[in-house]
Amino acid sequence: MAQSATSLGLALLGAFGAAIALLLLFVRYGARFAARHRERFERGVGVRMREAFLFVDTTRLLAAQHLLTLCGAVAAWWATAAWHAALGIALAAALLPRLALAQLRRRRREAFRQQMPDALMLVAGGLRSGSGLMQALAQAAGELPAPARHEFGLLLREQRLGVSLDDALASFGRRMPIEESVLFASALRIGSAVGGSMAATLESLAASMRHKLSIEGKIRALTAQGRLQAWVMGALPSLLAAALFAIEPVAMRALFTTWQGWVVCGTVALLQLAGGLAIHRIVAIDV
Repeated sequence: MAQSATSLGLALLGAFGAAIALLLLFVRYGARFAARHRERFERGVGVRMREAFLFVDTTRLLAAQHLLTLCGAVAAWWATAAWHAALGIALAAALLPRLALAQLRRRRREAFRQQMPDALMLVAGGLRSGSGLMQALAQAAGELPAPARHEFGLLLREQRLGVSLDDALASFGRRMPIEESVLFASALRIGSAVGGSMAATLESLAASMRHKLSIEGKIRALTAQGRLQAWVMGALPSLLAAALFAIEPVAMRALFTTWQGWVVCGTVALLQLAGGLAIHRIVAIDV
């Protein structure tokens, strides 16, 4: 009896020691992983935010992302009692800040595209009035709203710091990788190297951009119904599932707790994705 008690005590002591060792390893490597994750987040998301002139503390944004992930996972676990749903919601919540930042960058890029014809006309007007290229860009930057004011301001600052015009225009094109900025940079680069009437070139380019934007606006108006149908049809299964879950939670719980239910959910998600991509290809008309 005493020998068995001693063996049990040694086994418990060994299990306790192993648990402590695992806890120390988890804390050590968890701290390393958290530091690397914070560094990657600040290097990736922080740089993109600064490029988009969104000056938000990345530490607070990372804390908000973790809080949103935790709340989403707890809410999914409470609603469905399935760890699969909690894991899926947690992953979706973790990706939400990056998706929101990408959406903000797309909106900023589109706003810049809409301002480019007016910016080119202002630069051309400054050149026709006898100003130099940098003076005309400075005048246009002073009169334009954001985001064009920010981009032209950065271009002028790089010039004041001694960066060559080609390098400054290349940086301008990297910050705004759209067709309009590439054409604008090419027109300035060729005009400064070859000569000729740069004002007439910019005016012609502005007219072409304005005509293209007008056509794109008409296309968006004509395809608005198709895009609305895509949003409605995409949200309908989720809304219907939420309503049925509120009415019959016991019957709907099998949709998240059995492999047959997960197969149905996966099939529906794939069909929704295929339908959304098909509608996007139909309404996306390249000008």
